[in-house]
Amino acid sequence: MNPTEEYIRQLLERYYQGTTSREEERQLKAYFAQDDVPPALAAEREMFRYFSHNARQMPPVPEGLEERLAHSIDQRAAEQRRTRHAPLRRTHLWQWTAGIAASLLLASAIGLHLHTQHNAQPHDTFDDPQLAYAEASRALRLFDATFDKGEQQMDKAKEATREVQQKLEKYRIILNQ
Repeated sequence: MNPTEEYIRQLLERYYQGTTSREEERQLKAYFAQDDVPPALAAEREMFRYFSHNARQMPPVPEGLEERLAHSIDQRAAEQRRTRHAPLRRTHLWQWTAGIAASLLLASAIGLHLHTQHNAQPHDTFDDPQLAYAEASRALRLFDATFDKGEQQMDKAKEATREVQQKLEKYRIILNQ
């Protein structure tokens, strides 16, 4: 099968975008390996021929490359170990210092709170006991009235909930039949 130039252009577009499959790349390599390629695709033919020629040739490995790489890796690893431990010690020192400072601050805050609580005397808001009794009675009546309203609203809500549950039960009975 000889692919059309349009199909090859589509494959090239996808090849440059990096979305071709291995099979499609093999088709491109095979297409550009032939001699009768349109002049508009001559540059791509040269590129594929260059890649195919250089892929077969293994470049020579320089002498001592493995030893130099191993030595370089060892040096970098040793350097990382040295630089990793120094900041770690400083970080631990700061953490200890911050922990001690926070503990001291917390202990002093608790001590101050206990000291002010121990020395604080309750203050009366009323000098006249009759006036205090009247004000307390008024506050309790207001609380009682508010509490009664709340109870009434709760009773209404319970009744509404009961009605809804009864309706739901009727619908369940109807649906289950």
